[in-house]
Amino acid sequence: MGICFRILKLTRIDFYYDVKDILSFASRMARKLYYEKVISAKQPLVIRCKDQSHCEEVSYSIQNFSKKDFLPCVQFSDKSADLFPIILSTVSEIPLWADDIIVLLNLDTKIEMTFSSYCRVIEIVDQTELNRQKGRERYKYYKERGYEIFGHRVDK
Repeated sequence: MGICFRILKLTRIDFYYDVKDILSFASRMARKLYYEKVISAKQPLVIRCKDQSHCEEVSYSIQNFSKKDFLPCVQFSDKSADLFPIILSTVSEIPLWADDIIVLLNLDTKIEMTFSSYCRVIEIVDQTELNRQKGRERYKYYKERGYEIFGHRVDK
């Protein structure tokens, strides 16, 4: 588990594109980060959702992603959020209790305003034209500001 030194390095931006099912892919990504111990309650994954119903969909997807795995997640507004490694949010907030805020998974179509507070931002773009267009806009925003962007084509 490494610590991100915010003063020395810009946020890393990862775009995963051509994703067939965003919820399933996001759940898979959360599982990977959790089991590889990249995230924890003190270094949480924050998943930015579009609205409350989207937050509930994402929560359901994460909790039902695997029958053999338990992925603990909670909404940012929950009083016990500081005990969870996966936090779902509908607003631009950062977990002030965290030792370090490692990963933001942005499932909104807009730029998360707190993105530069994170060591890494994950953007997921599916195969729909609207999402591709919004993804291009976010890509351009990051690129114009000098962030290094890593692209990953997903075939699953």
